[in-house]
Amino acid sequence: MTTKLLRRLSLVLMLPLFAPLLMGALCDRTPPPPPQYPDVAMALAADLDRQLVPRLGMYTRDNSRGLYWVVITTPADLGDLERASPLSRLVGQELSTAFVALGYNVQEIRKASDIIFSRRQGEFSLTRDVRALATSRATATLVVAGTYVVTPSGVRFAIEVVDARNNNIVAAANRTLPMDATVGALAGGEASFVSPTVSTTDRTSFERDMLPYSMSRHW
Repeated sequence: MTTKLLRRLSLVLMLPLFAPLLMGALCDRTPPPPPQYPDVAMALAADLDRQLVPRLGMYTRDNSRGLYWVVITTPADLGDLERASPLSRLVGQELSTAFVALGYNVQEIRKASDIIFSRRQGEFSLTRDVRALATSRATATLVVAGTYVVTPSGVRFAIEVVDARNNNIVAAANRTLPMDATVGALAGGEASFVSPTVSTTDRTSFERDMLPYSMSRHW
């Protein structure tokens, strides 16, 4: 009896010592940090991929992600589809990275015909100068396009994957990037005019059974 009593007494005496630790563990549930633009882009790409795989039947070696030629375009301002912000260009770049990581054959439509040398800036192989592009026509099966809207609470992105053969939307996803100082600076900066210059067409010698299709619309 004495031993049991001593054990109980020791437990009672030790409770005040562990109580602060337990309370700290329970109270220290800090909320996770808000998502940044790479997180939003990766989530968008994952959502689109989840829709594309079953819809296009990407289950076999003869119909896998790598057999789809994808062009990623810059999300445009919903109120003016010929304008984009630095933030939307960043999201477009992150989408390209995510689709490459998922295994799609992503085309770089900004490739210059030659490497551009600048004594003060460096060497460049990407350009938005139409005259310097390697080609004014891009081979694509799927085109990733989208829009964005700036709100007081964040920037809402709506991204869709369009079948280049028939303009059908085969996947669509939406995400909101919470507003903070960085997002506000990138989204509210001076918008840049984007002139449509590169058209997308099917590859005539595409290995899979597709009908060649020339886009009448410029992307």
